[in-house]
Amino acid sequence: MFNCTTVDDLLTEELVKELSISYGTPLYVYFERIIRERAKIVMDIFNGINIFPTFACKANNNPNLIKIMYDEGFGTDIVTLGEYHASKLAGVPDEKIVWNGNGKFLEEMAILSKVRYVNVDSFDEFERWKEIKKRPELFLRINPDVDPKTHPHISTGLKKNKFGIPLEDVKRELDKSEICNMISGFHIHIGSQITDVEPFRQAISQVVEISKKYGFSKINIGGGWGINYAEKELDIVEYKKSIVPLLRDFDQVILEIGRYIVAPSGILILRVEYVKKTSHKVFVVVNGGMNLLIRPALYNAYHGINVFESTGEKNVVDVVGPLCESGDVIAINRTIELPKVGSCMVIENVGAYGYSMSSNYNSTLRPAEVLITEEKKPRLIRRRETIEDLFRTII
Repeated sequence: MFNCTTVDDLLTEELVKELSISYGTPLYVYFERIIRERAKIVMDIFNGINIFPTFACKANNNPNLIKIMYDEGFGTDIVTLGEYHASKLAGVPDEKIVWNGNGKFLEEMAILSKVRYVNVDSFDEFERWKEIKKRPELFLRINPDVDPKTHPHISTGLKKNKFGIPLEDVKRELDKSEICNMISGFHIHIGSQITDVEPFRQAISQVVEISKKYGFSKINIGGGWGINYAEKELDIVEYKKSIVPLLRDFDQVILEIGRYIVAPSGILILRVEYVKKTSHKVFVVVNGGMNLLIRPALYNAYHGINVFESTGEKNVVDVVGPLCESGDVIAINRTIELPKVGSCMVIENVGAYGYSMSSNYNSTLRPAEVLITEEKKPRLIRRRETIEDLFRTII
């Protein structure tokens, strides 16, 4: 029903070699065809709903990729002025932007008050918005205390998480104040990389109920759709069946989605520097690690690995980076064919929270980014950093 091209359909050893020679490694590569197909799937799921879809720029902030999604009908979901700037570079108008976050500064509010929608994280934040004369449409972010069954670091809908206002507090405040006349509806986002439909149903049902109680015709249902990093992913057919009917009475449904669209579109090409065999372990040492892709170190996340030139010997290995940190890992205890030194390895599903979470740790340089266009032509969309870039702000 929702078939989509995968990286495996498009990736060849010849292409990896061509890209590594032309642009060097480490190298992030994205496939435009996959981004557009997955954006269309999202729109198809909400067929019959007046959907206001936005792309979560925290997943990937490259304006060239944001522009593709804007062409497909998406606005942007931003958290910072930097992400606002990325949106503007992509040509996204203010009326297609939603501003999120739990720590909005007064300086930011003076600039970003011109966007279309703002998700208000607390009553304290709401008090600040009351002082701003020309306000965007405001949505109260509800914390429904629903377990999204995802990694604790990306869970946002439990009472112990820092985001949103407990549902009972929202009801109590709205029953006694003028807030109801100053907001356009409610917002909810319970986490990221959620692979079970039930948490969505539980959380969104609560927000639908309270929206109807107070007569709001708009609702923001957030995002968080989980992709197939290893074995499990969100059943989008079941999502459409369970969630979409809940939304049919709303005049507008706002969506904030990032990972589902861009993660499967991206790969990271790394060069094998050493295959280090000790009496205890085998380490495949590559020329990039947690500085380029922090998810394995931060979340114990799984990313598929492709070995194109192997020695023919299979072994259990740790794939590690070159940084002075034992946590500098790409994969732990992974059974693969040992690659040849000097060959390239490809890390899969890195289009989201890959480059956007990269760093200059150990004074390393961030890599280049390349887009493979729908015409199958590589195009440089971000150049590799230089040493001069790294120290440009030193005075």
